[in-house]
Amino acid sequence: MVYRRNIRRASYLLCVFTLSFTSWLYAAPTYGPDMPKKGKIVMGYQSNIVFKHRLSDSYGKIESTQHFLDLSYGVYDWFSFDGKLGVGDITHEGASFQKVGYGYSFAGGYGFRIRLMDSAKYKAKAALGFHHISVHPQDKVINSDTYESFLDDWQTDLTVSRNFGPVDPFIGVKASKFDMVYNINHGGRKRRPPKYWAGVVAGCDLNLREDISIKVEGHFIDETSFSSGIYYKY
Repeated sequence: MVYRRNIRRASYLLCVFTLSFTSWLYAAPTYGPDMPKKGKIVMGYQSNIVFKHRLSDSYGKIESTQHFLDLSYGVYDWFSFDGKLGVGDITHEGASFQKVGYGYSFAGGYGFRIRLMDSAKYKAKAALGFHHISVHPQDKVINSDTYESFLDDWQTDLTVSRNFGPVDPFIGVKASKFDMVYNINHGGRKRRPPKYWAGVVAGCDLNLREDISIKVEGHFIDETSFSSGIYYKY
């Protein structure tokens, strides 16, 4: 009965993922498939670096560095809430745009993961995630012109891991909408969508102790980004 319920749940969530993919077809870390159990908390520090994210048409590319305090809470054994709070910056450079660097200011995010599999027999885990990050850096004044900008990043992802002792490598796919929104001299906001809307994920959890782990994760195709963090499990 438990197996059948898991199959029905996975089928339903796969449909949700497919619909989300086709409707969004974004750089928020996925967190991977290692989720806290019901009533448990995972806290830590995370650094997220977007080396290159290309925008559509001739709107150029953006770079961003973000630093967060992360928290994940197990609402149920199969469902966890993920939240983050920190700071981030943006650098925008394009064909018809001069290079503009926006200094560090508020950044935050939230989301959740749903456990699809946690097999002791196969030492494998799988999770479906939905996450959002927003970065609101400082305004920039260049030659008396005031530039405002923020990143609006939505993501759906599916990750799978396999345990090898203290190491849990994971891979996955993601569909994302990573927009840059900007405003020059208060002339009205303009939203620039990404050039590519989907990519792949590869990462690893290194368990230093039962309650302490290091997580690294890279994103490719739609963007080139890397995140790393250290976490404590309560």
